[in-house]
Amino acid sequence: MQQLLDLIAQAVKPWMDFYGSSAGMETAVMFLHLGGMVAAGGIAFTLDRAVLRSGRAGFPRRADLARDLHQSHTAVISGLLIVLASGLALTAADPRTFLVSWIYWAKMFTVLLLLANGWTLKRSGERLLADPESEGAFRGLRRAAVRSAGLWALSVLGGVAITMYA
Repeated sequence: MQQLLDLIAQAVKPWMDFYGSSAGMETAVMFLHLGGMVAAGGIAFTLDRAVLRSGRAGFPRRADLARDLHQSHTAVISGLLIVLASGLALTAADPRTFLVSWIYWAKMFTVLLLLANGWTLKRSGERLLADPESEGAFRGLRRAAVRSAGLWALSVLGGVAITMYA
């Protein structure tokens, strides 16, 4: 394991040196990471809340909700991709610390689950858009919205834990 860490650290050494000696780069990467999380998570939480509140709404409201989901999904996924890219930059800045941390890997797994759940949300939204009266599509959307809210909260907790314990 140590040999692999040494190999990775050697491969990213130019980035480690640049990142470690540039407060501006540290600020930019952290801004992208936190900004992506706030933007994507904020949009996702807002949509999750709308889905959960629409349980008794009529079919026309569900169709509106499905359109909102469809239009906003790209922004959420884009924000998650920014979080992923900036997270990789943060990891490359100190691979010996992060790559051996179980908290880091738990956080990465949470991000992977967020991406997978986002795909599920997108598919459920598309099914609901095609048939606003489909109870199955709406139930799938509600389940995915509950998972989404929990996973976003868990992801933030993981990010805080990394800074405290990794």
